[in-house]
Amino acid sequence: MATANVERNKAIMRSIVESNDARQFDAYLDVVSEDFVGHNHFVPGDLRGNKALSYFFYQTEAVAFPDGVHTIHHLYGEDDLVTLELSYTGTFVAPLPNGTPPNGQVCEFRYNMICRFENDKVAEIWWYPYDSYSLMKQLGMI
Repeated sequence: MATANVERNKAIMRSIVESNDARQFDAYLDVVSEDFVGHNHFVPGDLRGNKALSYFFYQTEAVAFPDGVHTIHHLYGEDDLVTLELSYTGTFVAPLPNGTPPNGQVCEFRYNMICRFENDKVAEIWWYPYDSYSLMKQLGMI
């Protein structure tokens, strides 16, 4: 894949993170495939479709952590893949999509995203925390 495409894909992922922080969850629907698949541990099953991704981020970032913000620590791309290492800080004030009740605490955690592009759109994302134990402890799950 040409370097220009890799740089464009990295810019798309950066814009998705920035849109989430700005609480503009529909801003990136046109760069996420309509048949998008998202793999995560926050909801049962996979997210299916660009609107499902947008709604998931709305639930977790506008509702559960309304003051949350990301920091991108690393952003790499090669061929049709982009990977991000991020941290997220926010106050947990409403239930997560998996039913985890809020605890009112400020949580800070790091996670990775691996993003696959197809036909110039985000087709698939896998995301997972660095340290599941610390995250579950901050969320009040353990």
